[in-house]
Amino acid sequence: MAIDLEALRRKHEQLNNPGGNTNNNADFLQKFYQIPEGSNAVRILPWKDDEKEFYAETKIHRVPGPDGNVKNIHCRKVHGENCPMCDLYYALWKTGRKEDEDLARQIKPRARYYMNILDRESGDIKILSVGVILFKKIIGAMLDEDFGDITDVESGHDFKIVKEMEGQWPKYDQSQPRPKSSPLGSKAEIASSMDSLHEIHDLVKLEDYEEVKKAAATLTNVAVQGTSSQQEATDVSDNDYLSKLQS
Repeated sequence: MAIDLEALRRKHEQLNNPGGNTNNNADFLQKFYQIPEGSNAVRILPWKDDEKEFYAETKIHRVPGPDGNVKNIHCRKVHGENCPMCDLYYALWKTGRKEDEDLARQIKPRARYYMNILDRESGDIKILSVGVILFKKIIGAMLDEDFGDITDVESGHDFKIVKEMEGQWPKYDQSQPRPKSSPLGSKAEIASSMDSLHEIHDLVKLEDYEEVKKAAATLTNVAVQGTSSQQEATDVSDNDYLSKLQS
């Protein structure tokens, strides 16, 4: 009996991309906190032990596909590995062609940070996914002696995320911790919250080198050479980000 290679390919794709199923996508996105416009109170939670930070850090290449969809590819440089998509990014800037510069801007590696939070309105434990601008505000508060470790379950501070839209782009300029410290909840509520933490560090996956190389090759015929330097990534809009996170 001959092996059905096409069936094996479909199974392989399913195993490597479990989010391809619509129901799985919906379940996955349910874990994330969709920041509403306006003022929103959340409590940023510590990690369950001291071995890892309370946040997970990655960089994302947003790669356009032939069908108009965008595929998110984690930058391999986060893991100290060579990244063909970064190599393409730098190569595109060297051609002098506007269309290549536009593509470079789109695939630029952009920082992303994941944290567990308690949504004070719903009481649910969610994953907060933010870019550089809002993350700087969170870290800045923790370095401020007036606040300190705002994730402390006994004496931390709730964080007020203020989202204002300026055209199609969100602004978080007014976001800040609440001045008064407070416990996360009762002892039972604290235990329940800490038992419900999402595995945020597992979201930062190491992409397969050959797969990223293949994705880069499909974008352009620009010759790619490795590069050793990388500019600092900037923040981008959250619009449509989570809907494409698993892609």
